[in-house]
Amino acid sequence: MRRIVVEQFVSLDGVAEGPGRFGEFEHRGWTVPYWDDDVEEWHTDQLLASDALLLGRVTYEEFTVIWPRRKPDEPRRGLRAGDVFTARMNSLPKFVASTTLAGPLEWNSTLLAGELAEAVAELKERPGADILVYGSSELVNALMPFDLVDEYRLMIYPVVLGRRKRFFRDDNARTTLALKGSQTSSTGVTMLVLEPRR
Repeated sequence: MRRIVVEQFVSLDGVAEGPGRFGEFEHRGWTVPYWDDDVEEWHTDQLLASDALLLGRVTYEEFTVIWPRRKPDEPRRGLRAGDVFTARMNSLPKFVASTTLAGPLEWNSTLLAGELAEAVAELKERPGADILVYGSSELVNALMPFDLVDEYRLMIYPVVLGRRKRFFRDDNARTTLALKGSQTSSTGVTMLVLEPRR
Protein backbone atom coordinates (compact mmCIF):
# COMPACT_ATOMS: atom_id res chain seq x y z
CA MET A 1 0.00 0.00 0.00
CA ARG A 2 1.22 3.50 -0.83
CA ARG A 3 1.86 5.97 1.94
CA ILE A 4 0.57 9.50 2.39
CA VAL A 5 3.58 11.60 3.42
CA VAL A 6 3.01 15.16 4.61
CA GLU A 7 5.81 17.72 4.34
CA GLN A 8 5.20 20.99 6.13
CA PHE A 9 7.07 24.16 7.10
CA VAL A 10 6.09 25.13 10.66
CA SER A 11 7.16 28.00 12.92
CA LEU A 12 7.94 27.39 16.59
CA ASP A 13 4.41 28.50 17.48
CA GLY A 14 2.84 26.19 14.90
CA VAL A 15 2.10 28.68 12.11
CA ALA A 16 2.23 27.22 8.61
CA GLU A 17 0.83 30.14 6.63
CA GLY A 18 2.82 31.89 3.91
CA PRO A 19 6.20 30.12 4.02
CA GLY A 20 7.02 31.17 0.44
CA ARG A 21 7.30 34.52 -1.26
CA PHE A 22 3.70 34.64 -2.49
CA GLY A 23 0.38 35.33 -0.82
CA GLU A 24 -1.16 38.02 1.34
CA PHE A 25 0.24 36.91 4.70
CA GLU A 26 2.18 39.78 6.32
CA HIS A 27 5.08 37.46 7.21
CA ARG A 28 5.15 35.64 3.86
CA GLY A 29 8.53 34.24 2.97
CA TRP A 30 9.49 33.59 6.58
CA THR A 31 11.30 30.37 5.64
CA VAL A 32 13.52 31.96 2.98
CA PRO A 33 16.32 33.28 5.27
CA TYR A 34 16.81 29.75 6.64
CA TRP A 35 17.29 28.02 3.29
CA ASP A 36 20.60 26.15 3.16
CA ASP A 37 22.05 22.99 1.62
CA ASP A 38 20.57 20.81 4.38
CA VAL A 39 17.05 22.15 3.84
CA GLU A 40 17.44 21.86 0.08
CA GLU A 41 18.54 18.25 0.28
CA TRP A 42 15.71 17.33 2.66
CA HIS A 43 13.10 19.09 0.52
CA THR A 44 14.37 17.56 -2.72
CA ASP A 45 14.65 14.04 -1.29
CA GLN A 46 10.95 14.06 -0.31
CA LEU A 47 9.92 14.95 -3.83
CA LEU A 48 12.20 12.43 -5.52
CA ALA A 49 10.92 9.63 -3.26
CA SER A 50 7.33 10.29 -4.35
CA ASP A 51 5.49 9.57 -7.55
CA ALA A 52 2.40 11.74 -7.02
CA LEU A 53 1.31 14.88 -5.19
CA LEU A 54 -1.88 15.34 -3.19
CA LEU A 55 -2.86 18.99 -2.79
CA GLY A 56 -5.63 21.07 -1.31
CA ARG A 57 -7.24 23.80 -3.39
CA VAL A 58 -5.29 26.75 -1.96
CA THR A 59 -1.89 25.09 -2.36
CA TYR A 60 -2.81 23.85 -5.83
CA GLU A 61 -3.85 27.34 -6.98
CA GLU A 62 -0.69 28.91 -5.56
CA PHE A 63 1.52 26.28 -7.17
CA THR A 64 -0.09 26.62 -10.61
CA VAL A 65 0.89 30.29 -10.67
CA ILE A 66 4.55 29.35 -10.25
CA TRP A 67 5.57 25.85 -11.31
CA PRO A 68 4.08 25.28 -14.79
CA ARG A 69 5.75 28.46 -16.01
CA ARG A 70 9.18 27.58 -14.61
CA LYS A 71 11.62 25.98 -17.01
CA PRO A 72 13.63 23.00 -15.73
CA ASP A 73 16.95 24.75 -16.37
CA GLU A 74 15.85 28.07 -14.86
CA PRO A 75 17.98 28.78 -11.77
CA ARG A 76 16.18 29.07 -8.46
CA ARG A 77 17.69 31.25 -5.80
CA GLY A 78 19.15 29.02 -3.12
CA LEU A 79 18.32 25.78 -4.92
CA ARG A 80 21.26 24.10 -6.65
CA ALA A 81 19.10 21.17 -7.72
CA GLY A 82 16.56 23.51 -9.27
CA ASP A 83 16.47 21.77 -12.63
CA VAL A 84 15.89 18.34 -11.07
CA PHE A 85 13.29 19.67 -8.65
CA THR A 86 11.39 21.70 -11.24
CA ALA A 87 11.29 18.86 -13.76
CA ARG A 88 10.00 16.48 -11.08
CA MET A 89 7.39 18.94 -9.78
CA ASN A 90 5.99 19.52 -13.23
CA SER A 91 6.02 15.90 -14.38
CA LEU A 92 4.39 14.22 -11.37
CA PRO A 93 0.65 13.52 -11.44
CA LYS A 94 -1.25 15.70 -8.97
CA PHE A 95 -4.49 14.87 -7.18
CA VAL A 96 -6.45 17.86 -5.94
CA ALA A 97 -9.00 17.86 -3.13
CA SER A 98 -11.56 20.63 -3.54
CA THR A 99 -15.30 21.16 -3.24
CA THR A 100 -15.21 24.38 -5.30
CA LEU A 101 -12.96 23.65 -8.29
CA ALA A 102 -14.36 22.13 -11.45
CA GLY A 103 -12.38 19.99 -13.89
CA PRO A 104 -10.57 19.59 -16.08
CA LEU A 105 -7.55 20.95 -14.24
CA GLU A 106 -4.21 22.06 -15.64
CA TRP A 107 -0.69 21.00 -14.67
CA ASN A 108 -1.09 17.22 -14.97
CA SER A 109 -3.77 17.35 -12.26
CA THR A 110 -6.91 15.37 -11.47
CA LEU A 111 -9.74 16.53 -9.25
CA LEU A 112 -10.65 13.93 -6.64
CA ALA A 113 -14.26 12.81 -6.91
CA GLY A 114 -16.64 11.75 -4.16
CA GLU A 115 -15.96 11.67 -0.44
CA LEU A 116 -12.43 12.78 0.40
CA ALA A 117 -11.53 9.92 2.75
CA GLU A 118 -12.75 7.28 0.31
CA ALA A 119 -10.94 8.89 -2.63
CA VAL A 120 -7.64 9.12 -0.75
CA ALA A 121 -7.96 5.56 0.58
CA GLU A 122 -8.46 4.40 -3.01
CA LEU A 123 -5.34 6.31 -4.11
CA LYS A 124 -3.34 4.52 -1.44
CA GLU A 125 -4.48 1.15 -2.79
CA ARG A 126 -3.03 1.84 -6.23
CA PRO A 127 0.49 0.58 -6.96
CA GLY A 128 3.27 3.14 -6.66
CA ALA A 129 5.55 5.06 -4.34
CA ASP A 130 4.72 7.69 -1.71
CA ILE A 131 2.06 10.31 -2.31
CA LEU A 132 3.45 13.62 -1.08
CA VAL A 133 1.31 16.36 0.45
CA TYR A 134 2.79 19.86 0.42
CA GLY A 135 1.21 22.40 2.74
CA SER A 136 -2.55 21.91 2.38
CA SER A 137 -3.26 22.10 6.11
CA GLU A 138 -7.05 21.94 5.66
CA LEU A 139 -6.64 18.76 3.64
CA VAL A 140 -4.27 17.17 6.18
CA ASN A 141 -6.57 17.99 9.08
CA ALA A 142 -9.48 16.45 7.17
CA LEU A 143 -7.49 13.23 6.62
CA MET A 144 -6.30 12.84 10.21
CA PRO A 145 -9.58 11.52 11.71
CA PHE A 146 -9.56 8.73 9.12
CA ASP A 147 -5.99 7.68 9.96
CA LEU A 148 -4.90 8.26 6.36
CA VAL A 149 -1.62 10.10 7.00
CA ASP A 150 1.29 7.67 7.27
CA GLU A 151 4.16 10.05 7.92
CA TYR A 152 4.70 13.69 8.89
CA ARG A 153 7.91 15.37 7.79
CA LEU A 154 7.88 18.63 9.70
CA MET A 155 10.45 21.36 9.24
CA ILE A 156 10.41 23.40 12.45
CA TYR A 157 11.81 26.90 11.95
CA PRO A 158 13.35 28.90 14.81
CA VAL A 159 10.93 31.80 14.50
CA VAL A 160 7.72 32.83 16.29
CA LEU A 161 5.15 34.42 13.97
CA GLY A 162 2.20 35.08 16.26
CA ARG A 163 -1.52 34.46 15.89
CA ARG A 164 -2.07 33.18 12.38
CA LYS A 165 -3.19 29.97 10.71
CA ARG A 166 -1.64 26.99 12.41
CA PHE A 167 -0.94 23.65 10.82
CA PHE A 168 -2.81 21.47 13.31
CA ARG A 169 -6.34 22.59 14.16
CA ASP A 170 -7.51 23.14 17.72
CA ASP A 171 -10.39 20.66 17.34
CA ASN A 172 -8.25 17.65 16.35
CA ALA A 173 -8.48 14.51 18.42
CA ARG A 174 -5.35 13.50 20.29
CA THR A 175 -2.77 11.94 17.98
CA THR A 176 0.33 10.23 19.32
CA LEU A 177 3.36 10.25 17.05
CA ALA A 178 6.60 8.27 17.10
CA LEU A 179 9.84 10.02 16.17
CA LYS A 180 11.55 8.06 13.38
CA GLY A 181 14.35 10.50 12.61
CA SER A 182 15.60 14.04 13.02
CA GLN A 183 18.13 16.38 11.54
CA THR A 184 19.09 20.01 12.15
CA SER A 185 20.21 22.31 9.35
CA SER A 186 23.10 24.76 9.61
CA THR A 187 20.54 27.56 9.95
CA GLY A 188 18.72 25.92 12.86
CA VAL A 189 15.78 24.30 11.07
CA THR A 190 14.85 21.06 12.86
CA MET A 191 13.55 18.43 10.46
CA LEU A 192 11.49 15.67 12.03
CA VAL A 193 10.17 12.39 10.63
CA LEU A 194 7.11 11.30 12.63
CA GLU A 195 4.70 8.39 12.26
CA PRO A 196 1.33 7.97 13.94
CA ARG A 197 1.32 5.25 16.57
CA ARG A 198 -1.38 2.84 15.46
